[in-house]
Amino acid sequence: MKRVVNWMVGADMRNILLMVALIVLLAFGGAELGRVASARMLHADALSTSSDWAESLMNNFELLPAVFAGTPPSAQTQYSLRQATQIGDVYRFSLWNCSGQLVFSSQQIPGEPRTLAQSLGKANADAILAGTAMAFARTQGRNGDPEYFAVSYVPVKRHGEALGVIGMYLDQTSDMALYEHSFLAIECIIAFGMLIAGGIPAAMVYRKMLDHRAAQAEALFLAEHDPLTGLPNRNRLTDRAETALALANRNHGQVAAVLIDIDRFKEINDTFGHNAGDELLRQFAARLKNSVRTEDLPVRMGGDEFCVLQVGLTQPSGAASLAQRLNTMLAEPYQIGGLELNSTASIGVAIAPVDAKDWDSLVSCADAAMYKAKDEGRNTFCFFQSGMDAALRERREIEADVRRALDTNAFQLAFQPLLHCGSRQLVGFEALLRWPEGWPSQPPTKFIPVAEESGLMVPLGAWVLETACRAAMGWKAPLKIAVNLSPVQFRHGDVVTVAERALRISGLPPERLELEVTESVWLQNTDSVLDQLVRLRDMGVSIALDDFGTGYSSLSYLWRFPFDKVKIDRSFVAEMQVEPKAEAIVSSVVALAKTLHLTVIAEGVETQAQADALNEIGCDEAQGYLFGRPVPAVQADALIEAALSDTDGIAAESSSASFELS
Repeated sequence: MKRVVNWMVGADMRNILLMVALIVLLAFGGAELGRVASARMLHADALSTSSDWAESLMNNFELLPAVFAGTPPSAQTQYSLRQATQIGDVYRFSLWNCSGQLVFSSQQIPGEPRTLAQSLGKANADAILAGTAMAFARTQGRNGDPEYFAVSYVPVKRHGEALGVIGMYLDQTSDMALYEHSFLAIECIIAFGMLIAGGIPAAMVYRKMLDHRAAQAEALFLAEHDPLTGLPNRNRLTDRAETALALANRNHGQVAAVLIDIDRFKEINDTFGHNAGDELLRQFAARLKNSVRTEDLPVRMGGDEFCVLQVGLTQPSGAASLAQRLNTMLAEPYQIGGLELNSTASIGVAIAPVDAKDWDSLVSCADAAMYKAKDEGRNTFCFFQSGMDAALRERREIEADVRRALDTNAFQLAFQPLLHCGSRQLVGFEALLRWPEGWPSQPPTKFIPVAEESGLMVPLGAWVLETACRAAMGWKAPLKIAVNLSPVQFRHGDVVTVAERALRISGLPPERLELEVTESVWLQNTDSVLDQLVRLRDMGVSIALDDFGTGYSSLSYLWRFPFDKVKIDRSFVAEMQVEPKAEAIVSSVVALAKTLHLTVIAEGVETQAQADALNEIGCDEAQGYLFGRPVPAVQADALIEAALSDTDGIAAESSSASFELS
């Protein structure tokens, strides 16, 4: 591209130079043409003036033939002849006889030639004596001659007989000035016309050339740089990386690929808007640029992913030092639009030629190490190790399968019974998302985090909510269905719209829908989350706080938002019989919920002892393998029919079914 730009700029410059040269050539040509025309006109003037003056002299001096014949003029005649120089442009003259001998001179000039041949040369003298008038231009004369003058030789006759030649010196200085001024004026007019006719187009071409050069330079910059941050992009990185790898291979050196991903950037982008996200990227890019050496290349790979090509250092210590510096730098607060935002980074490092020998493979290794850093809790860095690339490939395969399952509507729901703690009556089901049947098995703990990180959780959550509502609407008993919403769904601010659509399509009354949220949802924009939950409750939908006690500042959320239910996490239920502290926590949660008029649900009940203990401390509802494993929708319908056949099989109050996303 550089060669193309240089060629186009060079072509434009050549055209402009050609036009300038043409204008200069025409200007000089005009000047030369004016000089030639002036000389010709002065020559013609000299001949015409000389002929007229010679004729006038012949007519006014009767004795002139005698002078030509060799008779010495008298003093009176000489005086009269000298006075003739006062008429017209002739300021002195000479008379030459038919033999070319000087017979009279109005002004004696020392050393003046005595013959016409000596003065003009034999050829010119013979031509003049034969009857040809001639004029010669002269400049910078001597003996008082003007600045510009002409010497004319006019043969004279009387009654057809040749008398001789009159040589006249004419002062043409004023005529020369007149012609020069006239032609100068003409040349100026011509030059001005040429300037208008050629200069303006030339200026336009030059301006176009400058604009074109600027556009090409900008195109070249954009081809190799990220327009948002100003950092080099993948194209520039690939060229530099290949050169660096070749040089390192020759010198037995090492090259590091440091891949950087901003943690939870999508949450910031969705919560605070794209403008805040763009400003975060710009500020991070500036920090990144200031943290690397001049010989290293910081690059924006795309989205919230950056890379540093590090060369010329001993590895892995050089890359580790940079990664530590970047982790510290990115963790500092960002001032964006009056807000103070906190962010961290997950960094993966791969070293060539140890981990890979070509650049694409090296970046893949760094990518695998970066995801390892995310799995270890983020805000850290990891070096590539053997086997990481297999884990990354597996994650990408899972993401591709999630997309395919969504496109083909292949996901399934399973339903786990939910019973009343005391009466053991069926009060509903918990709907669990299951991997498509017949596909290589994947547990929810693997594919759901991938869906959340890849942005697929929003369409997947909408599908689950709609499918669960349709299934509940087909039940023969008016049971509730609760859907556990992922925090990712709240970032887009359209949970209410998704719920309204699911209820409208399925026909399920809002009071039969229960939505569960975990405490992690409050880590986002609390006001936005609270607004969406309030709107859902206003619709008649129940809200439950899931996994209570395992999140952050649980008690504060109970009074910030009036939940309908609280679910005790399975980890406390599992430890109740072996750890007194766990039983004390469960008892405290139940007592607190009763005080706040909340329904308490215990999940993960697997033994009769656990069920008895929960019933004894006042837990309202329970679910777990003790009461039934998750079953397909057909078997859930059969369980409902069986419960309906038993007069005590279904609780009188509305029951709940919940959908686990995590």
